[in-house]
Amino acid sequence: MKKILTKLFCFSLIFACIFYAAFSATNVSVALAESVEDFSQQQEVSPEVIQDETLANDAPNSNQNALPNGEAQQEPINPSPRFVMVLGGGKVTAQPDVAFVEIGVESLNSDLQTALDENNQIISSLIDYLTEQGVSQDDIKTKYYSIYQKHDYSASERFLGYQVSSTLEFKCTDINNLGNHIKQLTSLGANRLGGISFDCLNTSSYYQQALKLAIEDAKSKAEALCDKPLSIVKIIEESVYTSLPYRMLETSLSNASTILKGSMTVEAKIKVIFE
Repeated sequence: MKKILTKLFCFSLIFACIFYAAFSATNVSVALAESVEDFSQQQEVSPEVIQDETLANDAPNSNQNALPNGEAQQEPINPSPRFVMVLGGGKVTAQPDVAFVEIGVESLNSDLQTALDENNQIISSLIDYLTEQGVSQDDIKTKYYSIYQKHDYSASERFLGYQVSSTLEFKCTDINNLGNHIKQLTSLGANRLGGISFDCLNTSSYYQQALKLAIEDAKSKAEALCDKPLSIVKIIEESVYTSLPYRMLETSLSNASTILKGSMTVEAKIKVIFE
């Protein structure tokens, strides 16, 4: 009996050892599987993290520059402009030395041919006088010419005749005697009055002077804006303005000897870019 109990105890002990060994092996396998799975996940995630960090390190930073010691230096937000553009203007006063005059004739007659003959005769006498005074025929031109029937519509339509209108424009360089010339032309039959405009034969020289003044004006403005020496990079011509004196012949004929040429203004405007 004692031998039988001894054998049962041995079998029980062997069975317990086998059960414990199997249970331990199962836990080890599970732990090993979990470790392998975690390791695989880490291997899948790691490249993404490294890639993100690489992009983050390589990304440009517009606001900071790296210093040798690794610190960051903040760049200025509003750097000083490299170029400056200003407007410049210059004016020059000039004395006119030439005049352009419009003067003409209106003829009215019930007979068309008679009206034409009268008008042509007076115009011819005006041209003859001007050429005698030294005005070149190249400086005399017909500015306006018309023929039409004139009627009176105040009460009932009534035919008044044929009106022929002709206007001449001539250039006069003898402007000191312009008043006397106009008075003589009206005595020859001129009754259609336009106006007088004055100009300079050599306007370009006055304009060059105005340009120089405009450049100096631009320089002074640029120096007031900046505290550093500047050099001109580009000049852009904006506009040319000439103020011409004008006289109406109706008022001038009341006292032809007092026709005054006055003065004219030549103005230049430019844009200048400095660096």
